[in-house]
Amino acid sequence: MVLASQIRANARESLKGRWGKAALVTLVFAIISYLLSLLNFIPLIGGLAVSVISVPLSYGLIVTFIKFKRNESFTYTTFLSQGFENFGKVWSVVLWTVFKLLLWVIVIVVSIFLMITMSSLIAASALLDSSSASSAFYAFVALVSLVAYIVGIVMLIIKGYSYSMIYFILYDNPTLTGKEIVEKSATIMKNNKWRYFCLNLSFIGWILLCAIISGMIGGVFGDNGIAGLTGSILSAAVAAYTYQPAYITVQALFYKEIAYKFYDEGRI
Repeated sequence: MVLASQIRANARESLKGRWGKAALVTLVFAIISYLLSLLNFIPLIGGLAVSVISVPLSYGLIVTFIKFKRNESFTYTTFLSQGFENFGKVWSVVLWTVFKLLLWVIVIVVSIFLMITMSSLIAASALLDSSSASSAFYAFVALVSLVAYIVGIVMLIIKGYSYSMIYFILYDNPTLTGKEIVEKSATIMKNNKWRYFCLNLSFIGWILLCAIISGMIGGVFGDNGIAGLTGSILSAAVAAYTYQPAYITVQALFYKEIAYKFYDEGRI
């Protein structure tokens, strides 16, 4: 088993002498994503359009770094071509993932609804001087709802990690159905979710630092017009030239480490 520190070291070695090219890819992706986000200003359909387009582009970015790691040819806009060429397949995989997570999403939504409702009933009971039995019942339901909410959040995160390899599997197995890809991701992530969580967590320092710097840049440039675009580009550049190339490369290396033994053994 390769340690997280070794995977990070391998990622840095892969990027040695090529960090600038990898950073420029993430920067171009960030700029296009920002321009795409401007569609949010269109009432009703703007946000939907952003979501529909952003998902395949995210797949395209992952594919670009897979190609980068495997020394396959790519350009700074490969993520665009890969995203749109596989538009339907990417959404098939994503929708199957959403379906697999739907139960815990419902648990969370229902728990929130019950907590709000019970809190309102407790407040109303206090104002109306209702029986203590009713208030105790409302409090009990609210407590159970809180526990269900916490369990739902935890399970949603755990299940989300089960399906975190879907884009990598899709690239290596383009003929599989969305359902098969989601199931294979769950298979290779079994007993590896905690490792992947810790690997992602190891970047938290860089992520927080970039968030602070981006906040400062946003405070200087604002959110609107040319100044807002300039600030967004600078913020994206900070992330692109500090941690993002290594972060995505680490994911590709993690996938290679855990998945290929399954391929070799014919288990997926």
